[in-house]
Amino acid sequence: MFAVLNPAGVAKEVEPLPLAERVANLAGKTVFCVSQHVGNADQFLKKVAEALPSMIPGVKTVFRKKTSAYMSDDPELWDEIKSKGAAFIYGCGA
Repeated sequence: MFAVLNPAGVAKEVEPLPLAERVANLAGKTVFCVSQHVGNADQFLKKVAEALPSMIPGVKTVFRKKTSAYMSDDPELWDEIKSKGAAFIYGCGA
């Protein structure tokens, strides 16, 4: 006896979310620079975190490494950013 499976699988329903409001001015705000570990992202985003205050007076930067794989959720990190930050830069160094 054989079973035939659909290789396309079953797609989950995805509910779109609206974009976050954009910050008009970063002066006096905290910006998180978050590394996703791809292509020397740690080095690149540390440099961004160091350079940003010289370009935007009064901005505070916080560098964080994402503790999980780049496609995995990290609720603790997102909660920290939501509670303490005004914006974040998330990316890789590739």
